[in-house]
Amino acid sequence: MDNSLFLPITILILIAVLFLLVAINSKKIDITKKKKLLEELYALKSLALSEELSVRRDSIIKLDNLLSKSLQLYFKNTLPCGDNLKSAKKIFKKRAYNSLWEVHKLRNKVVHNDYAVSLDEAKKAFEIYKISILKILQ
Repeated sequence: MDNSLFLPITILILIAVLFLLVAINSKKIDITKKKKLLEELYALKSLALSEELSVRRDSIIKLDNLLSKSLQLYFKNTLPCGDNLKSAKKIFKKRAYNSLWEVHKLRNKVVHNDYAVSLDEAKKAFEIYKISILKILQ
């Protein structure tokens, strides 16, 4: 091989390896942030199953905030939950994506319309948020 070609080929290979490493690491979520979000998620289970309406309402809001943080970590941005949910369609299957939108709308009803969340609704919402957040953070 000609020595004049050796240096440019080596540089191109190193650049390709660098791009590959950046691409691999760009999708990973920091383990400590992931662990903290998961701890917060599981701490909210008892709140979502509470007999007190105000506690259930707060849990729905907090679960949606965790979803928002998870999506922001995944997409590496600071956009609101609704905007990131629109971009998250490729992460979920259609049924799971639609269910996630429904619990987000439930959160909006709680915040904007002072909606009273039943125990069954809160239980279902927790499961949907849990599955969705776990999927995002995997």
